[in-house]
Amino acid sequence: MIALVGLILNATLGWSWADPIAALVIAVIAVKEGRDTWQGRGCCAAPRAMQVSASAGGEDACGCGPGCACCN
Repeated sequence: MIALVGLILNATLGWSWADPIAALVIAVIAVKEGRDTWQGRGCCAAPRAMQVSASAGGEDACGCGPGCACCN
């Protein structure tokens, strides 16, 4: 969506700086998401029906360890 806004502003109003600014915003969002995931704050993608109880390794179906609330 951000890239589209930058491209539209560039095409319609001739603001050649709008597209690079949109790219910087996307880069900031990507860095934030990557940092959150690296720190374990990412959301579990496994649907609730796919989850199983804790296995012998201490992890459930989505790879969360004991006490993790990302899949609840």
